[in-house]
Amino acid sequence: MFSITASASSTDTVAVFSESVKANFKKYVSLSNKAYNTKNYEKAEGLFDSLVQNSLAGTHFDDFSFKRLGKSRIQLSKIDKPILLITYSSWCIMGKGEIPALNQIAKEYKDKMQIVVVFWNKKNEMKKIARSFDNDIVVCYANDSEQKDIKAITFLKKTFGFPTSYLIDKNLELVDIQKNFVKPENKVNMKISLDFYYHKFNSGLTSLIINDGFDGTRMAGN
Repeated sequence: MFSITASASSTDTVAVFSESVKANFKKYVSLSNKAYNTKNYEKAEGLFDSLVQNSLAGTHFDDFSFKRLGKSRIQLSKIDKPILLITYSSWCIMGKGEIPALNQIAKEYKDKMQIVVVFWNKKNEMKKIARSFDNDIVVCYANDSEQKDIKAITFLKKTFGFPTSYLIDKNLELVDIQKNFVKPENKVNMKISLDFYYHKFNSGLTSLIINDGFDGTRMAGN
């Protein structure tokens, strides 16, 4: 839907995620703002899909590192599995079934993939909610006061906002990006909310698992 600029690193021919964002994001924002201003929401969504699929998918995701609660920083390249990286903020209200759904998926596919959750917060702002996640999920935080977090904040938080999911294969190739989706009303019961989030996250994981060579039949059939 708009021209694509591929940006490769200086050491090889594989485009780097952050460089591709710099090359394409400004034009995407300009076009999507025009679409939203005219209430052409379908076009705006199409522009985002075009940005991801035509200029970001297949790029080498930057080797970001994030601070874990009570532990050292974790480097994405040290995770020898496909990664579902999800960004949140502690003040962003989550659906009642959202964390339970992630916990369930983390247990089911802990041998095939790793879920990493990053809160754009200081440590004391996210400690309480972090306890709700299963031990199979790596829960991290990042904020502007930490120099090592600036690049991630620039190319993830300040570009794609939150909550946002990044699907990354074990070689750090970006498979897909999924923006926050319309949530069910919080007054719905837990089962409905849990089912909603489980299928939303699970449908995205199909492409990640298949991309890494695993059998995605069971996941796609859920």
